Amino acid sequence: MGLYIRDAIFRRDNDSILLSTRGQEGLVISVVFTALATCFVVMRMYTRMKLMNRVEANDWMVIIALVNSYVFMGLDIIEAVSGMGVHLKDIPPNILGRQMKAFWLTIPFYNAAVLCAKASILMQYFRVFPTHRMRVVCWVMITVLAIYGTWAVISAFLNCIPVAKFWDDSIQGYCLNKTKLWFSNASMHIATDIAILVIPIPALMAVDLPRKQKIALMIMFAMGGFVCITSVIRLVSLKKIAESSDPTYDNVGAASWSAIECNTGIICACLPTLKPLVARIFPGMVSTFNASRPTRGDTTRRNSDWNGDASTLGPHGEEHEYGAGDPERVLALVPGTGFRSSSKRWTREEEKKLARIAFVPEPRDRPNLTYPRPLPAGSAVPF
Repeated sequence: MGLYIRDAIFRRDNDSILLSTRGQEGLVISVVFTALATCFVVMRMYTRMKLMNRVEANDWMVIIALVNSYVFMGLDIIEAVSGMGVHLKDIPPNILGRQMKAFWLTIPFYNAAVLCAKASILMQYFRVFPTHRMRVVCWVMITVLAIYGTWAVISAFLNCIPVAKFWDDSIQGYCLNKTKLWFSNASMHIATDIAILVIPIPALMAVDLPRKQKIALMIMFAMGGFVCITSVIRLVSLKKIAESSDPTYDNVGAASWSAIECNTGIICACLPTLKPLVARIFPGMVSTFNASRPTRGDTTRRNSDWNGDASTLGPHGEEHEYGAGDPERVLALVPGTGFRSSSKRWTREEEKKLARIAFVPEPRDRPNLTYPRPLPAGSAVPF
């Protein structure tokens, strides 16, 4: 066995381990952010299964994203102990081959993790904002994610034909232009991040909520802006590695920001679902944000799809998970439930129906009824 530490590089020959200080930094970032994402997913599933008694498709989607993130982290560990952050000329061929194989596999699993986290957020929008327009927008975005996501994952696996040419240039075959492929996929990630950030803003601006609660909701959804920032920084790191003549040394930044991006996406997907848990732990804080002026109209009746759990952690009639009042009535733009009257033009038939609902006549006084005298005792009943 040989053990060498030179220029901040740890090397053990019998296990073929080659770990540099830069590689260790990237490894720590990947493990820490994956652990944070795991904590948020665990809190989310506890909230949904124990407090809400309801697990939905968007919850399973975020679990799939976390599984892909774990695979990405495992491959990141292999890269780190295979010379990531070490100059190309200092890496033995067998270790370099292992690093390049791990690097090849990280790309599709990174894309899958990011795409599943985005799909989970859009599926939450579909439930929280049940207007026809919002659902059409969400379906369009999910379709876009499915199409370009399929391309991103398949093109990452089959970047070269045969695939071994990715890590061995001496093999005859054909490869897609890595720089153009990476940049196009990164650009699509940034574009969809911005779209997902912007989609709920009109609905949140239109709903009539207390200022504190509205600000809290907007901050919660705006946390997705941090994912946009990480996507842009990752694009810069991709540009650096694409132009580098020493990719094994310069890959640390791209690997680190990829881990940060996919795990912060998972965390942002979990944040809006944690209100019942926060209400259980800090009831005073949630009641402060929920304090509101009375609104017109009855918002205590809800569709059964929205009220799967009889026990609530907030006021009756409130969608206690997101704190947006009764979303099915509010976001369906029913007058008197908090939306501006200019949000929708009503047809004559709808106005007549609403008028009948709004102006229900009071019941008339019941007329005096003459009750028959009781039969004398012992008399026979004639039927």
